[in-house]
Amino acid sequence: MKFKKQVAIEATVGIFAFLIIAVLFALTTYLSEEMLFREYEYLDVVFESVSGLRVGDEVSARGVTIGKVKGLWLESDGVHLRARLDVPVELHEGYRIEVATGSVLGGRFLRVDLGDPAAPGVPLDPEAPLAGCVSAELMDTATKTVQDIQAALNDGVLADLKAAMAQIRKIAESLGEGNGTLSRLLNDEQLYGDVQQIAANARTISDALAKGEGTIGKLVMDDEVYGQLRQIAANLGDVSARLAQGEGTMGRLLSEDDQVYRDLAAAIAEVRTIAESVGRGEGTLGKLLADDGVYREFEALLREGRATVDDMRETSPVTTFTSIFFGAF
Repeated sequence: MKFKKQVAIEATVGIFAFLIIAVLFALTTYLSEEMLFREYEYLDVVFESVSGLRVGDEVSARGVTIGKVKGLWLESDGVHLRARLDVPVELHEGYRIEVATGSVLGGRFLRVDLGDPAAPGVPLDPEAPLAGCVSAELMDTATKTVQDIQAALNDGVLADLKAAMAQIRKIAESLGEGNGTLSRLLNDEQLYGDVQQIAANARTISDALAKGEGTIGKLVMDDEVYGQLRQIAANLGDVSARLAQGEGTMGRLLSEDDQVYRDLAAAIAEVRTIAESVGRGEGTLGKLLADDGVYREFEALLREGRATVDDMRETSPVTTFTSIFFGAF
């Protein structure tokens, strides 16, 4: 009884393992797209170059996928390709087999042009591989690239490149010989020492600024100076606000109410009128400045006044003596 139970367990395990293996085999067959017990046709082609085509890439005819590339290998006459055809096709004379670009990202696929259906058929023989063609797209791209390079060279790029290389060589030789400022920077020890000293001084200054030393250092690091600057800025803001509001003499001059401006303009106009009147000789002051007769009369009056003063000085001793003499009696 115990033996039968053991045999039943082992049989169950064996059946379960067999089922697992069968499922795995079926999944593998399904994922690999291989169908058991089915005969496939194979397309054998030889190329000079497959231009990045890989095993597993699609084979297409008239835009329909008919198979996959199954093998690539190199021989003396070129690159041999074997493709499995999932859909049987018939080639005719005038066929064309080429490697084409699948997308702008660079994918490749094998494109098959079946040829003219009215032409004789071409057998698929592994011993006689068909001849593949270089893709016209690839040839056009390569030709255009070569033409662009040639056009660029003909436009003077090569001459410019030669001139640039000559200049670079000349500069390198000048640097090696110690000519020029840059060469001296590279070769002169004294100048190198000066540069080091400048760098050291700059570091000393930056350290002093960081410590708050000196005027600039205090401006940068001292909070009190910063507060004073903020106070000055606030005062300037207050002054500008008062000016904008028309407060004070300057504010009135700058305000939108132009009464002060009109008064000032009127005063200037009055002064100008007086100046023009004086310039024309009008009024007492104008006559004094412009009339020669008044000037001569004023000059004569001054002379007469001076003569009177001189006469008084000359008669003063006689008058004094007479007064004293008659005063005694």
